[in-house]
Amino acid sequence: MKNFEGLNYYEILKIPANSTSFEIKRAYQDALSIYNEDSLVTYSLFSNEERGNLLNTVKEAYSTLIDENKRAAYDTILLDSGQIEMSITSIQNQKTPPHAHTSHMTDRDTVEERVRKKSRKKEVETLSNEILSRDLISGDDLKKMREAAGIELSEINAVTKITVTVLKSMEENRIEGLPPKLYLKNFLRHYAEILQIDSQKVIDGYLKHISSVQKK
Repeated sequence: MKNFEGLNYYEILKIPANSTSFEIKRAYQDALSIYNEDSLVTYSLFSNEERGNLLNTVKEAYSTLIDENKRAAYDTILLDSGQIEMSITSIQNQKTPPHAHTSHMTDRDTVEERVRKKSRKKEVETLSNEILSRDLISGDDLKKMREAAGIELSEINAVTKITVTVLKSMEENRIEGLPPKLYLKNFLRHYAEILQIDSQKVIDGYLKHISSVQKK
């Protein structure tokens, strides 16, 4: 029996990427029964430490996939890395943001060209330089730069495929709505690239801000 190294969460639970919540829950229960210390199937295959690590990974996979926002964030990462295709992800089943129903929002290249043109405004550059000079960068700072450029969240969603719900959580500093740190970094990078600003400064500053909020 192989370990979980190199497997994504769907592979760990042995389910397809378009599985329903019911299927995820059932797969989770099956995995718990297999790797539980009382399991006769795997009793002699793993040490207590190995079994504990496997169970923790199973629980992490479940907690991510059963949560709609976390799952959408995770699916985006898998899409970016080419591990899954859009046609079989949970993202395609989410409600389309109100602004995305118009025909001009269906052409990703056109939208990307438009938002990049908006972000070249002089006032955006001035504001961005001031914000990026700080040690901490909040979600409100991200929102100010986006609004200065006249870019809608639905436009960022159309280009990056980051859900509007997650984007709002980022801008509102809602920690409970943020994806795991690894995925958050990737989303911040995409967000910064849309605004054509230093992505590393955005990532570092935002994570420091979130860390300071968590300590309060």
